[in-house]
Amino acid sequence: MPGAELPPPVSRGSRLDQGDDSTPELSLALPASLRRWTPALTLWPVVDRARFDLTFRCLGEGPVSDWTTFAAAATEAGLVEPGPDCDTVVFRPEWAAALEAGLERLGGRDALRALVVDEWSPGLDPLVTADIAFWARDVGRWEVVEEAWIGLNVHNELQTGDLLALFRDLPVEARIARPVLTWASGAAEAALIAAGRHGAETAPTAIMLDSAMLHSNWSRREDTDTAVYAGTLRMLGERRQPSTRPGQALEAAWRTKVEVEAFIDARSREGRGPARRTQALYRVMSAQLALFRAAPLDAISEARWAALLADVEQVRVLARGIEALAVSVSMGDARAPDDEAGSHQITDPLGVRGMRGLGQAFSIIADGNRALRRLDVEAVEVALSRLRAQDAAFAGLWAVRAALEGFRDGLWGDLEEGMRHLSMEIARRSLGTREQDEPLGAAVLGRARLLMLTKSGAFSAATASIGQLPDGLRLLPQARIHLWAGQFEQAIRVADAGAYAEGRGFVDRHLLLIVKAAASLLARRSDRDIRSAAIRELRHLVLTENFVPVAVLPKPARDAIIELCAPELGDEPNFSVLLKRLAQLNDSGDTGVRPLHLTEREVVLLPMLATDMPVPEIARQLQVSVNTVRKQVVTLREKFGADSRLELIRRARAYGALS
Repeated sequence: MPGAELPPPVSRGSRLDQGDDSTPELSLALPASLRRWTPALTLWPVVDRARFDLTFRCLGEGPVSDWTTFAAAATEAGLVEPGPDCDTVVFRPEWAAALEAGLERLGGRDALRALVVDEWSPGLDPLVTADIAFWARDVGRWEVVEEAWIGLNVHNELQTGDLLALFRDLPVEARIARPVLTWASGAAEAALIAAGRHGAETAPTAIMLDSAMLHSNWSRREDTDTAVYAGTLRMLGERRQPSTRPGQALEAAWRTKVEVEAFIDARSREGRGPARRTQALYRVMSAQLALFRAAPLDAISEARWAALLADVEQVRVLARGIEALAVSVSMGDARAPDDEAGSHQITDPLGVRGMRGLGQAFSIIADGNRALRRLDVEAVEVALSRLRAQDAAFAGLWAVRAALEGFRDGLWGDLEEGMRHLSMEIARRSLGTREQDEPLGAAVLGRARLLMLTKSGAFSAATASIGQLPDGLRLLPQARIHLWAGQFEQAIRVADAGAYAEGRGFVDRHLLLIVKAAASLLARRSDRDIRSAAIRELRHLVLTENFVPVAVLPKPARDAIIELCAPELGDEPNFSVLLKRLAQLNDSGDTGVRPLHLTEREVVLLPMLATDMPVPEIARQLQVSVNTVRKQVVTLREKFGADSRLELIRRARAYGALS
């Protein structure tokens, strides 16, 4: 209340000349302890507790009173009135001239703002941080602008057009001095333009251009943190660079990653190692590259390291998302903690252009992969709906998302429509990014394509597609193709070659043994060891809820495996779930398994049937009767499941029996 005495200020040495406090108007309205510094609060359009404490702290005076006492005294004096939000105040217009005069006596608005920027620290009210971002831009304090960006990109307040424009329009010197602002600038521009494909590509393009023009000399930066940030942005941009051969851009990015790693080691030995946050950001981006190179175990290791080092939640969310996706593509275990499975949403106001949203995008695709392994088509659809195609493109995950759609179509949908959709998606993205040429993208897209080709009986095309898969991933689909084509002995041989080959992954061993067991059952082998192996491997898949390896078998092989294992696994809770979900698959159009044992005469006859030659002429050339040729044609049609000569030729070509 007016005239009331308040505790004297706890002086820490003012940074400004205190001058005379005899402004007549304020002397009438406020107690002496508040008169001198209250004009500094007019830096803010709205005053709250955070702004009050920050203002007096930056002036070096310490708290002249607590916020509640000040608000009550100033309100009763008629100096302020309630603000737009709870526990805020605004200065009354009639005091503007007196307050402005007091502000000038303190050094002026610009000088005071500079002091506030000096004193500000992350973690304050986001509305305070927004104001600090503008002030720091005006005085060229790019390290403060960077901190403001990191603090603000988890708050909806960042969506205001003025603030986004601030980050979008950062000058070159800002992006050179603080390389993280390259990401900020591109993300802000993307958020300001219309949604869609162009918006999805804006931020990656900005990072690509800055990495080439501003960050190519990253290793010559004197400050270690700046150098590592610039090197990290450099490797991210290189992955987006146009390339002349498959995988070239990713290889260039990985070389830079190795150079940054060596740089960190060298600087650390000199006692000038990077800060924890710098290390965390580098590690999380390194984990991304490892995942795209189809090295999921390396990605998991890097992501966990990043999460341990991170001092901001956004980096931890991204690290957890990368780890989740790496686990989902490598371990074959579809189980997830109850508090994580299917729970992810894009909550960053910048969407996937913010680090938190980017991490959530990885987690959503991981959810979808786990749902696919459980054959939970509803959860697969939910994951696809939560991550739009253009957002997946920004995150570098369009190939993984497209593959998830491909598996959905191959297992539950229409094969022909699924193949057409997958081909169109690859063609549409090929000009903007080459994820289909990277090891991870090639692997997941190749597997989805192979599933649909194999189920439709296009075994020749499927075999040709295997060559597009990365080394080490080819034996399993080859064994499956032989199984689908009824070539049981070949399937067993390939499975044997892969299951015990040096360096085979743990998951592939299980899956190859399942193929071998299925082929052995259909070949009527009575090997007890093989049957025991089938039960053991299916038990492992059931326990880990990894049902897909059974679902991608031809139905006769699937039924044979289930019949063999039912007496042993019938009491397992997940076994009944497996049976229920296998029954939901779309098996229409499957070629099944028809063992192809062509006789020598049939091998000669098939190429002749593929010509326009009439049956009588074929009989004359083979020196047999017309009826003999016709009987052989009927036998061939039965073997290939064809209703006509034209269909026989088509199926024979698809099986690889006819060039």
